[in-house]
Amino acid sequence: MIGTPLDVLPYIRGVQLVLTGYNGYTKGSRFENDKIIREEITRAGTRVRSHVQNIFDLQFKEENFELARAAKQCMEECDYLIEDIAKSASGMEHAFLSGQRSPSNKDLKKLIKHDHEVIEMVTKAINLANSSEHSIATSEGDPKQLIMQTTQMLSSCRGFYGARAKILAGLKQKEVKK
Repeated sequence: MIGTPLDVLPYIRGVQLVLTGYNGYTKGSRFENDKIIREEITRAGTRVRSHVQNIFDLQFKEENFELARAAKQCMEECDYLIEDIAKSASGMEHAFLSGQRSPSNKDLKKLIKHDHEVIEMVTKAINLANSSEHSIATSEGDPKQLIMQTTQMLSSCRGFYGARAKILAGLKQKEVKK
């Protein structure tokens, strides 16, 4: 990517607010940016798990097994997200004589926008997990409902992150000219 298209600049800025060093997959830093995105999503998933682990521990000790079960399910969803990220394909492998094509600006814009949306989703999950922990501490609101929303948000994030593989798969094959 030689220049940054203006229509994708807000997404790059949004990701840069969260991730120092992210520059939108410019040439020469694509592996690093891909790694930064994946590490941030993993870090956020770990934060969600930490909040929910606190809820699980407390509710299990207090023998509130209904809430403990919901927290356990959410923790499992966190683990699944983290595992999906660890096992997912890394993008932008490109060798001069390989069968891969170079990413176009359109491909990069799609990937940058997708990364931004995944980070927004996982950030919402952190906020929900934090709210559920706060709900238990202050006896305000319905912590089970918040935990279930956190689980749902993580599940959606997993599915949406999985769609990233389709974007990267578009970069894998160079079209053969006949």
